[in-house]
Amino acid sequence: MSYSHPKENRTVSLSRREVLLLGSGGLLSMLSGCTTGSSHNATEQQNALRYPLTSPPTTLDPATVQDGTTIDLLQNIYEGLVIWNTKSEVVPGVAERWEVSNGGRTYTFYLRRGVRFHNGREVTAADFKYSIDRACNPATNSQTAYTYLNDIVGALDCRAGKAKEVSGVKVLDPYTLQITIDSPKSYWLDKMTYPTGYAVCKEAVERTGGIIDATSAVGCGPFRIASPQDYRSDYRIVLTAFADYYAGSPKLSHIVRPILPDASTRLNQYEAGDLDLVGIAPSDLDHVNQDPKLRSDLHSFPRARIWYLALNQAAAGSPFTSKLVRVAFNMAIDKQEVVRVALKSVMTPANSIVPPGMGGYMPTAKPIPFNPTQARALLAQAGYGPGGKPFPALALTYRNDMPEVAAAAQVVAYQLKNNLGITVQCQGMDWGQFLKESDQKTMPFSLASWGADYLDPQDFLSVLLHTSHKVNGMEDHPYNDVGYSNPKFDALCDEADSELDRAKRYALYQQAEQIALDDCPWVPLYFQRDLELIRSYVHNIRDSLLGHLPYTTTTV
Repeated sequence: MSYSHPKENRTVSLSRREVLLLGSGGLLSMLSGCTTGSSHNATEQQNALRYPLTSPPTTLDPATVQDGTTIDLLQNIYEGLVIWNTKSEVVPGVAERWEVSNGGRTYTFYLRRGVRFHNGREVTAADFKYSIDRACNPATNSQTAYTYLNDIVGALDCRAGKAKEVSGVKVLDPYTLQITIDSPKSYWLDKMTYPTGYAVCKEAVERTGGIIDATSAVGCGPFRIASPQDYRSDYRIVLTAFADYYAGSPKLSHIVRPILPDASTRLNQYEAGDLDLVGIAPSDLDHVNQDPKLRSDLHSFPRARIWYLALNQAAAGSPFTSKLVRVAFNMAIDKQEVVRVALKSVMTPANSIVPPGMGGYMPTAKPIPFNPTQARALLAQAGYGPGGKPFPALALTYRNDMPEVAAAAQVVAYQLKNNLGITVQCQGMDWGQFLKESDQKTMPFSLASWGADYLDPQDFLSVLLHTSHKVNGMEDHPYNDVGYSNPKFDALCDEADSELDRAKRYALYQQAEQIALDDCPWVPLYFQRDLELIRSYVHNIRDSLLGHLPYTTTTV
């Protein structure tokens, strides 16, 4: 879902013994004793997991985070009422159990006793009430509250400034929270796993004027930021195990996250022994497979994430307001070749929108076929090409910290030139800027992705492609960043969103999905599979279709 880079590429390395010096003294002690090329030594008390962030965190505030890179960090600091397990199921988190009543509209959560924030105070139902109210407060300026909290009664009025609190969230007693939603929705509990459902510490947030920074990022998750010196967003972030975590202190003492935007630097540091886990690009596979040590460390993880070409009809002067052009682009791009050439056949070509492995996945989806001859005819019918007007200048924009994305963009540009005669400029962009422009809908043509926040078709179809209307000055479907609108698609999604019978829901979503595939707001390209190098001494990483889970059981 959605990056700014350090001004300089520093590559200070840490031995494991030096990592143990990090804590309240943090980076001060680290900088006094830097080494290179450290390796695991079982005779030492080495207990830190070292793995990089590919870009600086966009925020420390769970109410405003939008991108998976940052969520991977925050999920270790904060926690909500419910969480994911390794079977990609929603299970109790801070809430030990819940009851559903009122025809599926009211959820009563019973909190565990003795759950503590990192400052030592006990977490109560009032903290979740505060956190939800704060996320919906216009002053927080959350882009995500409208999507993930909008079903709660009163949330939209609060977000619009018409109410001071979310009326559907009530504290019944210190350990009982009641949430009422506007209508029964089978996916609603899943949405509460998103960071907008995390508990934040009121006194810590108010101490920093309502803005969450390294001093006020106080959660109740398994790790904490022990000192402001441990958070340098242009360089390195160190998390320290929270000994009073309700499920037991993590096995690790620290998690060390150097900021390394350059993929070659990340791989080099892994080979030098300075990292324990690193994601690699498909282009690195030949190098990895030629080295027996690296080859034995290679792991692959399927993800509920689609990469697609966004054909933005809402951008000024966009050629994609014409369905003929959108279909022509779909017919001109051979996604099989994109996957083979740019991605070493690691990824799976996307013939649908909802990823495989999810409920509602449609293996019988009928995508627009690859047909360059027909594509040229459609482009001419739209008025472009020989005898018509020249196609407007077009840049293909993508995040610049993932080599495989740049490689895919280059293949797409080649195919558009070869098959349609359209010259496309490939333009890598800083992740934070990419997110900003995506929110503002200013990029006509981009290579984007969406990873599941919860494993339901609603998160891909209704969230991303339902017509977005202005309600009280705000978009009601803000993640439709391509300006797509089809009343029939909307009606099917609306019906599916409120249908409680699973088979009926999925059938409705699949009808809507086929309409979207025919309308071509995107060119679906591929479904993601993560490639990672993980040291043999790293054990018990918990994983799900959404990604690695908090490192509560991991050992090194």
